[in-house]
Amino acid sequence: MTELQRTKHPRPFLTTQYGVLFKSDCLDILRALKSEVVDCVFADPPFNLGKDYKNGFTDKTNEANYYEWCSKWINECSRVLKPGGAFFVYALPELAVRFANIMNKRLTFRHWIALSMKGTYSRGKKLYPAHYALLYYTRGEPKTFNKLRLQIPICRHCGGEIKDYGGHRNKLNPEGLNLTDFWDDTSPNRHRSGPV
Repeated sequence: MTELQRTKHPRPFLTTQYGVLFKSDCLDILRALKSEVVDCVFADPPFNLGKDYKNGFTDKTNEANYYEWCSKWINECSRVLKPGGAFFVYALPELAVRFANIMNKRLTFRHWIALSMKGTYSRGKKLYPAHYALLYYTRGEPKTFNKLRLQIPICRHCGGEIKDYGGHRNKLNPEGLNLTDFWDDTSPNRHRSGPV
């Protein structure tokens, strides 16, 4: 039985072997949880851009209300995180800067991971954001941190290595490259109205 199931709260909308999904206000669910009971939080909040999700949700409110709401869910997520737990927030850079200020008060900054975006579109008098931010924070020292290595990137056309590593290719670890805070192999999320 989970911490949430011990409380008097809405029933899960969906339960699988991988977890539980609730169709409710995130603040109601988070406030029902005891402190320090969650290992990892991943949040991809609405960006307050006026996007029509076609479900009645309004993704455009005044800036003060939006950041007040964000402060509430970020603080609740921070509260329920176990010592050593991880908190990831996916956002546009202009939002991530604000979110980081809130997270810095209770958590330990680990990384700003830049996820490259492949498309381009007009943003009025702003540059197109070529990356989205994935903020990575922990409650103190991380409980788990896997040192991952990646294969050396190969050209899909010629099969040759893409970089020359400044002439120091022979000094690279044979097990691959260290994972860095710049990820260019991720596809952007696209919201869908039905099953994938």
